[in-house]
Amino acid sequence: MTTQCLPPRNTLNEVSDLNGKSRRRVRRVTRVVREVDPWSVFKVGIIFHFVLYVVGMVTLVLLWNVANATGTINNVENFLESFGWDTFEFKGGELFRNVWILGLFWVVLATGIWVLLAIVFNLITELVGGIRVSVLEEEVVERVAPDVVENSGPPTQEIRRVTDQ
Repeated sequence: MTTQCLPPRNTLNEVSDLNGKSRRRVRRVTRVVREVDPWSVFKVGIIFHFVLYVVGMVTLVLLWNVANATGTINNVENFLESFGWDTFEFKGGELFRNVWILGLFWVVLATGIWVLLAIVFNLITELVGGIRVSVLEEEVVERVAPDVVENSGPPTQEIRRVTDQ
């Protein structure tokens, strides 16, 4: 009676180049994500949102300067005055200060939401056991090449390890 063995869950495949030489091995591995550290989420979130805030502020300042230089701000003010306002004026300094303060509140709020979502994720994975993720791991294959070392004694071989990358 002959039995067939099925490949293991972590399968190993060799990728070969045009010459038929094997370069890398690829192994499919299943991982389970069970916990996300809220402190790590906080650190990444605060940096991410602060950088996004700085980029947004620089973009708004540049757009404001372009709109002011092209006369778009004056055109919008004149258009709004045509609806019945006696004087309508955008004050760039006040707008910038208010957006600056609201942006900082947004950074804190968005980071807090990320941390809260990480805690909720941890509670849910506690109940269901985690999220299963399949990843492909590439392994570097070592090629062993013998080198003959000449010396006064009997011939010996020195094994040198070469890694293909």
